[in-house]
Amino acid sequence: MARTVPQPFTQDSTDVVLDVRDLRVEYVGEDGRTPAVSDVSFTLRRGEVLGIAGESGSGKSTLAYAITRLHKPPAEISQGQILYTRPDGESVDVLALDDAELREFRWEELSIVFQSAMHALNPVLRIGAQIEDVIVAHRPEMTAPERAARVIELLSTVGIPADRANSYPHELSGGMRQRAMIAVGLALDPEIIVMDEPTTALDVVIQRQIIEKIMELKDRLGFSVVFITHDLSLLIELSDTIAVMYGGKVVEMAAADDFYRRPQHPYSRGLLASFPTLGGPKRELTGIPGSPPDLRRLPAGCAFQPRCPHAFDACALQVPPLYEITGPGGGTSLAACLLHRDDGRDKAPEVDAPAEPARPRDARTSMTELATGDTQ
Repeated sequence: MARTVPQPFTQDSTDVVLDVRDLRVEYVGEDGRTPAVSDVSFTLRRGEVLGIAGESGSGKSTLAYAITRLHKPPAEISQGQILYTRPDGESVDVLALDDAELREFRWEELSIVFQSAMHALNPVLRIGAQIEDVIVAHRPEMTAPERAARVIELLSTVGIPADRANSYPHELSGGMRQRAMIAVGLALDPEIIVMDEPTTALDVVIQRQIIEKIMELKDRLGFSVVFITHDLSLLIELSDTIAVMYGGKVVEMAAADDFYRRPQHPYSRGLLASFPTLGGPKRELTGIPGSPPDLRRLPAGCAFQPRCPHAFDACALQVPPLYEITGPGGGTSLAACLLHRDDGRDKAPEVDAPAEPARPRDARTSMTELATGDTQ
């Protein structure tokens, strides 16, 4: 039976490194305030990958910038808490940090890998110098030889030859630039790395290499990841938990396997139906009719109801809360859909999972297997 869940979703309340509660981000303009992120809550555990998906304009990147407090006017955090827990158990209210404390917090304990490495990297500085800048700012006690050695170590960690430290960004391939951005993010051994669409505009082979490197480093170094993308197939492959955003809100959150095999929100089903499986019988790909909502003029009730094939009268009147749904295997999902209300009406339709999962066995499946579909 579904029940309303007001608290943040977590599979395990222990060892939480980041706790985001009822976060609201608005853009302030002459015509008023436009909510880009509304009442978003989640928890992130140490060593976990939280994937955040959704169409363009759903609020993913705004959420990333809010978590790291890199948002700029007219964006404004108008509500909520962002609580970080250090390894020693000390809790830090990120929104209460002053400028000096925030400068120390970023890169030391939480870093970000930006969406486009070509634009994020300084085009007139060598790659090694850009990594060293982070070390100089936060580790002034290190000597020049120690900094140089650390730069080489970081480049080696992400698979870039040492001699590339003297290269400019335009002299590197797209994949190497993205790896360099990851090296910058790892420079001070943070506990959390926020990755905002780090594989955008890369071909599938390079995407595979970047994903393999991220998973290898996460397993080896033990950091947590918030991975933001519009590509659900990537998230299913690498995430422990997936959150789907629509119209600035989280509309579904579940463990990755549960999300793929038993999606609980009609929007999630539409997203999953839009990409092919690697094996099994051929099936027709379907899209989602219509367009994402204008955040300045959200429809009444459920924001997805104008595009939803299962909408009924109440959907245009009531904003659905997050309901907790227990699956047949005992796993729980959260879904903001009135089809899951427990008053006995309008139960969610049965949805068959694809015959073969779209995710490879793990994040290290070879490109040969992916190309041939032989993932058994």
